[in-house]
Amino acid sequence: MPDESALQFLRDDVPDDVRRTILALTDETEPEPAPLEVNEYLIRHWCEALEDGNPLYLDAAYARANAHPGVVAPPASLLTTFLLPLRWPWPPDGREPRRFIHYDLKELLDLPVGIVTDIDVTYHAAVHAGDRLNTTQRLVSISPWKRTRVGEGHFWTIDRTYRNQRAEVVARERMTIFSYGGGSAQQEAAGAGGWSAAVEEMIGGDGRYLPPEPASVYWDDVRVGDALPPLSMPITFTRAVYLASATRDFSPQHSNRDYAQQRSNTRDVFVNTPFNMGMVSRLLTDWAGPRSTVRRLKLAMRGNVCAGDVMTLTGAITAKYVEDGEPRVDADIMIATADGPATPCSATLALPARAGAVPA
Repeated sequence: MPDESALQFLRDDVPDDVRRTILALTDETEPEPAPLEVNEYLIRHWCEALEDGNPLYLDAAYARANAHPGVVAPPASLLTTFLLPLRWPWPPDGREPRRFIHYDLKELLDLPVGIVTDIDVTYHAAVHAGDRLNTTQRLVSISPWKRTRVGEGHFWTIDRTYRNQRAEVVARERMTIFSYGGGSAQQEAAGAGGWSAAVEEMIGGDGRYLPPEPASVYWDDVRVGDALPPLSMPITFTRAVYLASATRDFSPQHSNRDYAQQRSNTRDVFVNTPFNMGMVSRLLTDWAGPRSTVRRLKLAMRGNVCAGDVMTLTGAITAKYVEDGEPRVDADIMIATADGPATPCSATLALPARAGAVPA
């Protein structure tokens, strides 16, 4: 049964329908599977960030010699590394995942900023690479309205239970969070979709969380001079840090503003080469579809795309030919910002062709 005592301190102006929705959160949710398996890559990424050399986490032979089936996930990594929903595509697999109910409460009570104040986790079993976790959660309590040094809002306490694919409890967690900073304009500024309005606000997400239906461009339909549909991406400071982690490129000019300004003499942190290459590749396959194959990318970094810029890619087909029996096209592409061209690029793409379209 829902625990009505959890809501006893809500303000009187909270609408009844919101109260009922919050009350339902006091019941334990159905298990929500993690978006991905525990894996060695993310375990090692965690260890390199914390400089944690525990051989149980890094050496499979050592772990097996100590009664584990493989490398062990560091206990603290379970909280977010293997469980947070992926922010894109949204919703993943065409379904709406069960978010951490903290985010539901923030939206229901219009308190968009949240900070963890207390956490207590008990670990019952080791988690290994190859495991697939799931969680259940429930709201325990909401505090009276509080005024703190950071703002006014509520403390709420949430319980989560972590289980593995064998339904074994691996950890139990109790977390208290203070949420504050009411004002619907902040939430609306973040755009629709995504699992965290705060992340979308700071990353510059545009609300287009589902990719379009895959295209299927045939070589025989392409003409030299055809323009590629333009592609744009807002580059915020948060996105730049996101990219540093995704590419594991921690050269400080890509994530440290002081270093970028003082040592690289740039306006702000700027995106790295793999991101530029990735965006050119995306431009091509967004246009041609997943049956196309990128054969060559050539970039000349002549300017920087910095935090605060909107990266725009435009291009056109410059050649159409057959090489090694494969139908291909070449394209010239420009990465630019409001300040002008930044990175001239060229690329080669192999395309599917209809029967009989390719000269023998």
